[in-house]
Amino acid sequence: MKRLIIILFIISLCGQGLYAQGNCLELSLKEAEKIFLERNLALIAERYNIDKTEAQVAQAKLFDNPVISLEQNIYNRLNGKYFDVGKEGESGVEIEQVINLAGQRNKRVRLEKVNKEIAGYQFEEVLRTLRSELNTTFVEVYYLTRSLEIYDKEIESVSQLLQATKMQQSKGNVSLMESSRLEALLLSLRKERNEQENDLIERKGELNLLLNLPVGQEVNLLLDDTMLRQADPAAVSFTDLSHMLALRPDLKMARANVNAAKANLKLQRSLAAPEFSVKGIYDRAGNFINNYFALGISLSIPIFNRNQGNIKSAKLDIQQNGKEEEYAIEKAHKELYSAYSQLQKAVELCRSSNDELEQNFGHLIEGVNENFQKRNISMLEFIDYYQSYKETCLQLYELKKNILLAMENLNTIVGQTVFNY
Repeated sequence: MKRLIIILFIISLCGQGLYAQGNCLELSLKEAEKIFLERNLALIAERYNIDKTEAQVAQAKLFDNPVISLEQNIYNRLNGKYFDVGKEGESGVEIEQVINLAGQRNKRVRLEKVNKEIAGYQFEEVLRTLRSELNTTFVEVYYLTRSLEIYDKEIESVSQLLQATKMQQSKGNVSLMESSRLEALLLSLRKERNEQENDLIERKGELNLLLNLPVGQEVNLLLDDTMLRQADPAAVSFTDLSHMLALRPDLKMARANVNAAKANLKLQRSLAAPEFSVKGIYDRAGNFINNYFALGISLSIPIFNRNQGNIKSAKLDIQQNGKEEEYAIEKAHKELYSAYSQLQKAVELCRSSNDELEQNFGHLIEGVNENFQKRNISMLEFIDYYQSYKETCLQLYELKKNILLAMENLNTIVGQTVFNY
């Protein structure tokens, strides 16, 4: 009985999960970022690189294994025995241990630790890039949805008016030309809406992929854009933003690459040292006395191979990575200047606009329809109003979207959240 209750409970939980999955999911930007950090597959995969570099550090700390060599005489001519392991047979044992000189092991560990540091910065860079992609896609999906609402309002209004016009046409009060123009306007609006919806479907797919949501999962995005009127780029000076660039993960990674090249140069120089090993030898009957024990050492003489090529290559790596760091810094400052200017212009343009048009749509559309039916305005004026209203609303959304995208771009370039939205 208990087992049956447990099974029914699990089935009910699964059913609730499927029901929630099938419904529309409401998400704010903060909630979306939380899901992103927990479920994004690219981010999860990148974390493994950090674990891999930790394993390489542990590997670099290990000492070389000792080498044991065994020797056994095949045929003893003195007594005619094969593989004689007795006292008269010849057997030998040798144990050899390589000892690293010039701090080779410590330098190898140091290099792997720098590589681990680079892997951490690489993860931060992937996080920075993917988070920017998430926020940008979030904003685009939100405003594409809002744009579809404008089309829906106009399509619904024109459809109702067309229906009333056809009724009047059947009574002979309205010409066929006016009815046809309304049908053409309605068709044009539906075509434009379909193009916008296709773009929205693609963006929603990208958002679901970033959040690792099921394919086709509907999301309703919540975004408060009323704060855009109070947005002030001058609240943070350009100088302060320039100082923040030093904490960007790609710039930290560029500096770490220089340190890795320097650590590699030290390692390559240490590898030019002679190879040294200590060995212990036992020989039962093949030396000048039986049961011969000896201690030996071996030392390579670096006459021809002094690791010259690898040392030269390591020096060039330092110079190359140094120039790449300089380029990354200059590029970051250029990106910052461009992003800061774009945000200022976007805010100025948005402040000069009037965003009350959409809010007054109901009253305006009712008045226009009424005046058109009373023949106070012509068909051309009617269509011109609808087109102007639609374009104005879409432009207002574009202005707001551009501010949010400019804020996100600036946050991404700085590598920190400077502007919240």
